[in-house]
Amino acid sequence: MTLLLLLVCVTYAVGVWRIRHRSEGGRWVFKTSYFLAGMASLYVALASPLEEYADLLLTAHMVQHLLLMLVAAPLLVLAHPLGPLVWSMPRRVRRLIGVTWNQSGFARLIRIVQRPAPAWLAFCGLLVLWHIPAIFRWAQAREARHISMHASLFIASLLFWRIVIARQGPVRFGFAGKALYVLCAALVTGLPGALIAFAPRPLYLLTPVVDLPFGLTSLADQQLAGLIMWIPMDLLLFAVALTLFASALSPADHSVEVNGPNPTVCAVAEGE
Repeated sequence: MTLLLLLVCVTYAVGVWRIRHRSEGGRWVFKTSYFLAGMASLYVALASPLEEYADLLLTAHMVQHLLLMLVAAPLLVLAHPLGPLVWSMPRRVRRLIGVTWNQSGFARLIRIVQRPAPAWLAFCGLLVLWHIPAIFRWAQAREARHISMHASLFIASLLFWRIVIARQGPVRFGFAGKALYVLCAALVTGLPGALIAFAPRPLYLLTPVVDLPFGLTSLADQQLAGLIMWIPMDLLLFAVALTLFASALSPADHSVEVNGPNPTVCAVAEGE
């Protein structure tokens, strides 16, 4: 995983170097900072010692999910990494990607899932689904299932935060609408954490080992994991919702658009 993340960073750097003359340099300084912070969050979640503890502690597993969904995903959305990643490739490959993207049914599917309702359902629904005890234990039984859980939550979070952050597209979705969008997500995603925190018995047994790290019992580990999933997630989402409400009430509020065609893919299709 560390090598994969490093490869992505190098590829991104090559792409930024190639397109730096096509836009203001200062903008890419900010985007690169967001990208590096997002990749660092992915490293902490998936490649640091936290991953080893996640096999033993539900608390560590919940921290992973919060890093993926609330830190790495919005940072990478702010970074807009697709452009540099595509431009790091040879010209012929860029054209092939653009043509394939614009002419395949896959592009239509992506446009559908990038709309507000599917993105919200994916973000909230997958979080609830994967934390149903039976499904969670099923996912933990095989490494491939475990990876699919992390990947699906991360992708759903990218879709969700793109709706909240993006400014272009055919669907008008102003600050007030985004605030309600995030607020509803906070109400739904906080519920599983609360239920886990107040459960009277252990629901998730990740390991048969009796002595857990840091002197935690299985029930204490579960309660702490539920609190981590419940309170930090709700606090962050409520803070975002309040910020959006404040922006909606300010005189400078203007409706913005989201979910439009990907300009990077369209550009490479034309061979720019």
